[in-house]
This record gives sequence, structure tokens and C-alpha cells, in this order.
Amino acid sequence: MDSIGSNDEQRIQPPIQDGHYWKILPPLATRLYEKSALGQRHEDGSISLTASEVLFCHWHRHLPLPSEDWLLNELEKNPRLIYEAIIMDVGRNGGEMIVPTEHRSEQDGLAWGVRWHRDRNHLKDSHQASVAFATTHDELDWDELLGWCQKTSLNGIDSELFVIDDELDVTMYKVDLIQPKGDLLSWNDLADGQQKQFLKDWKNRTPTESGSYVRHEHTWLWEQIGIEHMSGRILRQEEEHYLQQMITKEQDVTPNSELMHDLYERGLLLRPGFKYGCRWRVYDGDLNESHAPWLIQPRSESATTWEGVCLSVRLAEGVHKQWVCAIFHKEEWNYLRIQRWSPGKNSSID
Repeated sequence: MDSIGSNDEQRIQPPIQDGHYWKILPPLATRLYEKSALGQRHEDGSISLTASEVLFCHWHRHLPLPSEDWLLNELEKNPRLIYEAIIMDVGRNGGEMIVPTEHRSEQDGLAWGVRWHRDRNHLKDSHQASVAFATTHDELDWDELLGWCQKTSLNGIDSELFVIDDELDVTMYKVDLIQPKGDLLSWNDLADGQQKQFLKDWKNRTPTESGSYVRHEHTWLWEQIGIEHMSGRILRQEEEHYLQQMITKEQDVTPNSELMHDLYERGLLLRPGFKYGCRWRVYDGDLNESHAPWLIQPRSESATTWEGVCLSVRLAEGVHKQWVCAIFHKEEWNYLRIQRWSPGKNSSID
């Protein structure tokens, strides 16, 4: 952070209103802009600050407020100013540089700002992240979130979300699109003979209250389906529906079975995730030889506020898993991963 001596403090003038913004004149403007990426610079060397930047400079750069009732007046204009100022304060902790998108010609959809890492130069380097924020009570628009993440991914930058709770504490999240993959054989990987033998065994099943039981004397041919138990294979009801909809075409296809099919085609193994508050825990290999890296929740069953999403992510990370929302968009399934993170501590998450 910049240091401003006591003599400087005495000479610092409060910002001057400039329409929607607040103007600072050189030489202070030069220092704030070049060293800290604060404000939007004009040809005369002055900079225009947003109200949240004025508050940040007041807290950390000894900038006087324009008047005693300035904050009250600004809150009447923008009731979310407190949140924006907190994001500016927390997001710049440790030397990170967050700049409101108001100062930039291009917009990143959901984003409130863009961020440069502490070891980058905002005058020379492109920003590393697009930054959005929400309160725990804000409703979540999954389409908007997906679109924002897709755009940032195409631009080669990160999507970062800051969530503010009722105590005004901030939790930071990184949002990205992943391609979960496993090494199990899917239905289309089985040979014709294997498919026929599997269907023959399955059609001799015995219905149970929540699925079916298949007695078999030879090796079970499709490891992705069923659980080995009681000298046979026990299938869940959703697996029964999947086979009837996607394999034998006996029933109309539902989105749930379409999602299962996409995951199976990726070589993944699905097991119920009710203990973790989600639809499935998902393995990338054999149940006995791998762990479940992901907890996957269909969009239709996902939380509608950030409070619910934050709880899901915390629960997932508490058991060393990644929380993923599956969203069908433009004829394909997208897997949106949300993880907690902190700038400088885990700026890259695998």
C-alpha cells in the first residue's frame, strides 16, 4: 500500500463531485492511479473515483470524505454501496488490485470488477480475473452464472465470486467449467455380445421396493450399473429408469437419465449423494480403487440463493470433494465447479 506522511495528509483535499463520480487532482491522482489502479484517468491527469473507491481511499489513503453527510447521501443513491466498499476493501487486501467495471469500456456480464494479481502491473498487463459479488440472500441465476464463466474462460481469465453474509464477512469462490473424466467402460464401449448378455441378465431381474435384484453366476459385464451384493447385483430405481429410457427405449427420456448418460459416457461411476446433500457422488474409477472427486447436483435440484450454494460447497470441501452443478445449455451438459479460495494462498486450483 502507498504511504502518505502527515504533511501530505494536511494537504489532501476532499474529492470534488463530477456527475456520478468523484474527482481527484494530481499529484495525488497520479499516485493513486499508477500505484494502486484506483479511479479512471483523464487527459488532464485527474482521476474519477466511484463511491466505493472514495471509501477505500478514506480508509487506507487518508482521503477526506467530501462532507459529513456524504455517506448517507451516497447510500440513498446506492443501497448496495456498503457491499461494494467491503468488496473493494477485502479484495485489495495484500496488494491485489480490483477495479470496478464502470471504469472499463468492455463489460463482463455478471462482473462488478476486474482483478490484477499483486505481482502484476495494471498499466502493462491484462487483468487476471473477472470479479462478481453477491449477498447470501441474493437469488442465483444459473444461466447468467454459466454465461459469465464461459465468457471469462474464452478470454483466458478466472471467474471469482465474493459472497457477503449478514455479518458483512466475505467468502471468496472461484467458479470454473470442468470436464470430469473416468476410466470405466460406458455402454457404447461394450462389445455387442457383452451388451446382449447384460440385457439378458437384467431382463431376468426381480423387482424390489426401490429397484431390482439380478442374480448372475458369471462376471457382471457393466461395472457402472448396480452394486454387488447378496450374490448378485442390486440396481437402484434411477438405474432402472435409465436403462428403460436410454438403453431399451421403453420409456420417454427424462433430463435425469440424459445427465446420467452423459456422465456414464465420460467413464464415471455414480453413487447416491444423499449423505452429502447432493444427487450423486461421482467416482473416476472402480469404487474400491478410487475416491469420489466430485459431488454433482443437477441444476433443477440446486439451491436458488447463494446461501444454499455456500452451504453445499462447504459440505463438499469438508469431505475433500468438489461441488459441481450440472447445467444443460445449447444441447450439451456443462459442469460448473464452485470452490472456496483466497488470493495469494491458492490462486490456482486444480
